[in-house]
Amino acid sequence: MDEQGLSDAAILLMSLGEEEAGQVLRHLSPREVQKIGETIAKTRAVSRERLGEVADRFVTATAGQSLFAADTSDYVRAVMQRALGTEKAAILVDRILQTADLTGIENLKWMDAASVAEVLKVEHPQIVAAILLMSLGEEEAGQVLRHLSPREVQKIGETIAKTRAVSRERLGEVADRFVT
Repeated sequence: MDEQGLSDAAILLMSLGEEEAGQVLRHLSPREVQKIGETIAKTRAVSRERLGEVADRFVTATAGQSLFAADTSDYVRAVMQRALGTEKAAILVDRILQTADLTGIENLKWMDAASVAEVLKVEHPQIVAAILLMSLGEEEAGQVLRHLSPREVQKIGETIAKTRAVSRERLGEVADRFVT
C-alpha cells in the first residue's frame, strides 16, 4: 500500500472509532496492521474536508464492487492472476491456500522475531525450523534468521534447500506443537 493509501486507511479507521476499527484490523495481516498503526500514530488533526475527500475516494474505489466474496479462494486466485500472471499466481495461491488454516503457524506471524527464534532454538529439529521459516514471509524469516547463530542459519538453509515439498499434514503436525 502506498503512502496515500496508508493515510486514507488510517483516517477511515480513526473515523470509525476504536471498536469498529479493531474489528477491521482483525482482517488484516500483521504487516498491514503494523503499517496502518504507525500511520495512525503519526496522524494528527484531520479536517472534515480531508475526511470527506478520503471518504469520497473510498466510495469511488469500491463503487460497483461486491463487498463480500462468496468464494474467497476464487477471489484470491483471480486477484493474484491479474497482479502476477498465471504461472506466478499459481505458485503463490497454492502456498496461500495450503497454509490458510494452519492457525498454529499463523500465530507465529504475530510473535516478535526474538520470540520465534527462541521457539526454534528449543525445538531445534532442523526440519521444524525450516518448515516454520518457509511459512513466514521473506522479510519476517530474514528477521528471525538474524537472531540465530551462523551455524544454525547454515543448517536450516541446507534443510530448506533439500526440502522439495512438505505435506499439508506435516505442516499441521508442526503447527499443533506450537499451539499446545
